[in-house]
Amino acid sequence: MFAVFIDQVSPRIQYVLEELLERRLETELKIFTQTSEFIKDDSQVKIQYVSKQFESLPGFVVIQDSIMTETTVNRYFDPYVSSFHLSSNSQESLLIKSKNNGLPDSEIQRLQNFLKKPFPCLFPNDSELGFDIFAMAFYFLSRYKEYQDFDADSFGRFSYKESLEFKWGYNVAPHVDIAFFHFLSALNQVSSIKDHGIIASFDIDIAYQFKGRSWRRQLASALRFPKLLWERITAISNGGDPFDPRKTVFNFLQNTGVSSRIFWLCSKRVKGVNRQVKRMYEPFKNAIKDSAQISAVGLHPSFSMNPKSTWEEEKKWLEHLLQANITHSRQHFVHLLFPDTYECLIELGIQHDWSMGYAENVGFRAGTAYDFRWFNLAKNSQTPLTIHPFCIMDVTAKNYMSLSPIAAIEMGRSLKEMVFLFGGNFTFIAHNESLSERSGWEMWMPVFKSWASPDFQESASMGDL
Repeated sequence: MFAVFIDQVSPRIQYVLEELLERRLETELKIFTQTSEFIKDDSQVKIQYVSKQFESLPGFVVIQDSIMTETTVNRYFDPYVSSFHLSSNSQESLLIKSKNNGLPDSEIQRLQNFLKKPFPCLFPNDSELGFDIFAMAFYFLSRYKEYQDFDADSFGRFSYKESLEFKWGYNVAPHVDIAFFHFLSALNQVSSIKDHGIIASFDIDIAYQFKGRSWRRQLASALRFPKLLWERITAISNGGDPFDPRKTVFNFLQNTGVSSRIFWLCSKRVKGVNRQVKRMYEPFKNAIKDSAQISAVGLHPSFSMNPKSTWEEEKKWLEHLLQANITHSRQHFVHLLFPDTYECLIELGIQHDWSMGYAENVGFRAGTAYDFRWFNLAKNSQTPLTIHPFCIMDVTAKNYMSLSPIAAIEMGRSLKEMVFLFGGNFTFIAHNESLSERSGWEMWMPVFKSWASPDFQESASMGDL
């Protein structure tokens, strides 16, 4: 149980205190504005989150940064950044935890070196902790930087090179989770951190490589890829297809048993970046229905210039097909614009989004592996939309970062180690095309099995490709 005294009230303070202390730790939180009530309270842990320390009050003091009482976004604001080191006791406890999680001895030294390095902290001050952990978490979780001007990539996305951690030169890590662990260590409350998890998520952008297309599209593709002509004819004639979700995603889930979610692109447009098969194709519809029997299902909204009407039509089509409400989604090409994308999704009844991550690099875009509620900076208020971040994607590893299968296994394992240490979910994205082990994805199945495995010993053995 946490009791927090605040000397100023604001939506931002209310949000971040509830998000970190109540929702993340799954414990009771009491927020006080009256000193007498705070003194009388018998909560196990007391915190002063104040603009200036109250000497007469008990509790661990965190000095509040002014950003937490502001109501707008400063387009030119750039937070002060400093560094902190985990205590030797924290490092030792994390190493013991890693060994208990089955981390091979061969990797303990690498992890030890990682834990000794400095970690970034935002909003440094002269308080006992040395920085405002709540302001730092708020800055990351709200995606404050994405409301400011930035150089977008060719798809209009916020890129990893625009992130503060890239500009600071820090290694990829869940910086908010590490800083929060450091804060809990100061309170002797590390045991409050919840267990980690693994979630495999799949985007079905192109359900079949050859099937489900009009004769015009078949002819155009045959002329464009003449070397695949016999394979195309065979797939169409005997019903087999390399990208078939049943042979790829369904089979993978049945063999691994990992927690999962499948997102279906249901665009009625089949050109450009929305190259799905015809959605009235019966095997396609049947595959969607069957997927709901083995995994949670969500919408993969198409890339659109008129998102509200387009996504609404796609959502209704999927809901009618499944006879169920669709409340989860992930953006096609993980394309997010703040606050527009999330405001639109909320209007459409989406309650969970899974798009929070980078396309061209691995990492923790919001500084965390935990799910969290979205705070709309444009309206300065929290929303009911829950964000589920991911930290690695198949096309990121292979196409953007040019990793080999062995290097992708190593990368996934290092990210997984961080999540297992500091909590949250190791969530990854794959596609049915990549699970086919065709079209350049040969030898990648061990990568996805490694990412989905909670056993580090098993993951390590897969590195011997």
